[in-house]
Amino acid sequence: MKKSSLVMAVASIMVISACSNDSEAGTDNSTVIVETSAGEVTEGELVEALKNEYGSHALQMLVMDKAIASEAENFDISEEDIDEQIEEFMDTVGVSSEEELYEMLQMQGINDKDMLRKNILTQLVLENRVGMVGEPTDEELQEEYDKGETVEARHILVEDEETALELIQELEDGADFAELAEENSQDPGSAVEGGNLGSFTRGSMTPPFEEVAFSLEEGEMSEPVKTSFGYHIIEVLDRTAFEDDFEEVKEQLLATFNQRKNEKMSEEQMTLMKELDIEVLDEQFEDAFNQYTE
Repeated sequence: MKKSSLVMAVASIMVISACSNDSEAGTDNSTVIVETSAGEVTEGELVEALKNEYGSHALQMLVMDKAIASEAENFDISEEDIDEQIEEFMDTVGVSSEEELYEMLQMQGINDKDMLRKNILTQLVLENRVGMVGEPTDEELQEEYDKGETVEARHILVEDEETALELIQELEDGADFAELAEENSQDPGSAVEGGNLGSFTRGSMTPPFEEVAFSLEEGEMSEPVKTSFGYHIIEVLDRTAFEDDFEEVKEQLLATFNQRKNEKMSEEQMTLMKELDIEVLDEQFEDAFNQYTE
């Protein structure tokens, strides 16, 4: 999760105020930090303004940092692992010192060493959580190649797993897939076509759907597949092999693999936050974590 310098400043100010011996820290206006001909600005006024404007976002990021640090311990991710990643990245981009690296990364909004290390730690934790650590091997890319360039599939989308399981039982008992899709699918675009989505390539569907669709054999039907849209029953109708040789499409396969990986990691970051037991003790921020409990 990338952090702007402004948000980092907000987080630092909030931590400082929380650790102060003054029980009124954050609202105490005794410390003047700016004097002008129009009046003074106190530290308390600055903290209050930052809390009001950016407090919820900063709290979310601080909690995420705690969650990532806890997960790093679970996966035995060390400072040495982060050092190794930095060295590998320096070799990749062709810089010989960390100073050169930070100068380059400043253009991407990564302004200091701590921010870079936090970003790498987050990457390593999420890679471990989705089971896709590092770059794929040639063997893994060959497996992707063997699954074909496109698949043609149809699906039935419903709100809950129980309904999906009931429909799967009906299909196994001989019900017509197209008819069930027309009657039950929550995807209006494909329901009128009997659930048919046509042919699609990698990178065009949400990661969990795409991963299952490309793993199914022709004529095979999936178990319920959960995505952000609901629960899908997927059936592969056809598969088209690559016309080009593996080496000619290897970079394409790598790009779509990493795209799917990044999307899965983004979803996993949300899942990680939803797994936390969060109790907000400040009424001002009681709604800050609603998106993770809905």
